Amino acid sequence: MMAQDFGKRISKKKRQIVSTATDLFTKHGLKRVTVEEICQRAGASKMTFYKYFPNKMALFRHIMNGMIEDGYKKLYEIDAIDIPFREKMQKLIQYKIELGSKMNREFINEMLGPVPETMDFWQEIQVKNCQLFIDFVTKAQGRGDIRKMRPEFILAVFNKLLELILDEDLRKIYTDYAEFIREVNSFFFFGILPVEKQEHRE
Repeated sequence: MMAQDFGKRISKKKRQIVSTATDLFTKHGLKRVTVEEICQRAGASKMTFYKYFPNKMALFRHIMNGMIEDGYKKLYEIDAIDIPFREKMQKLIQYKIELGSKMNREFINEMLGPVPETMDFWQEIQVKNCQLFIDFVTKAQGRGDIRKMRPEFILAVFNKLLELILDEDLRKIYTDYAEFIREVNSFFFFGILPVEKQEHRE
């Protein structure tokens, strides 16, 4: 029983470290946050921190893997709802906006324009994400939800649109970052035509 309780305390302390680091990273970015700050905010010693994570980068990878898995879980959850595909994508856009509103620009820059310390990690993630994205598009095309064109082309367009999020000049046009995210995603999913005209054409 004592060993069981000890294990629960250990697990709780790890969760506190992860939760605290997630909050700090999304507010200040990876570079500005130190292990000392994470430990202080989490009420954990450095010894406890290094028991679970060899360094700050390992913790960052752990957090990002969790966020990416949650994102795909949400995507498949929305895709399983029995509603028109357009409504599914609107729900997905809203989810992205809510997620993005919790992140500052420094953190988003580090995610989309990786710093040298995170480059290898993002290359691994990109390979995995590309295949998952193509599988999702292919499945949607099979249902008639997405028009027939090469999934690789759709992926390339999506990646180019993500680059716009790093465009500082374009960002300045928007006072509300959530509106910026909404328009980038809406353009990808729905294009430039009004909804009525687009549906009529298809």
